[in-house]
Amino acid sequence: MKKYLVIALLVVILLVVAYLTFIIAAIKIAIGSVFVGIVVLAIFILWIMWKVNED
Repeated sequence: MKKYLVIALLVVILLVVAYLTFIIAAIKIAIGSVFVGIVVLAIFILWIMWKVNED
């Protein structure tokens, strides 16, 4: 009985670690996407300013 309890505990710990890893990765991907969007917007604004100054 004790062996099954230890195996069940290890499986639960494994599932919790996998879930937290997935959540942390999803948060990092979301933050990275926001930063990529900001950089693209900044480059687009810079390009527009550069085109306006040339004319």
